[in-house]
Amino acid sequence: MLEVTEWSEEQIKYPVGRRDPESGFIVLFFSKNHGVVISTTERAGFNVGEISHDWVSCANSKDWEPVDITITG
Repeated sequence: MLEVTEWSEEQIKYPVGRRDPESGFIVLFFSKNHGVVISTTERAGFNVGEISHDWVSCANSKDWEPVDITITG
């Protein structure tokens, strides 16, 4: 049996990485809609370091793919 569930916003531990499946750019999200571009492609139209508070929700699995990111410092 296969059970399909949606991501729960409560389960998301920020920061979290998401990749746009069409253009391939990656955003590091600090909250549901606030994030910074950390990797880009020529066709994406975004620059690394570009910040937005109005991204499509990182919980939207139609617009974003999960990306494993390790932050060290």
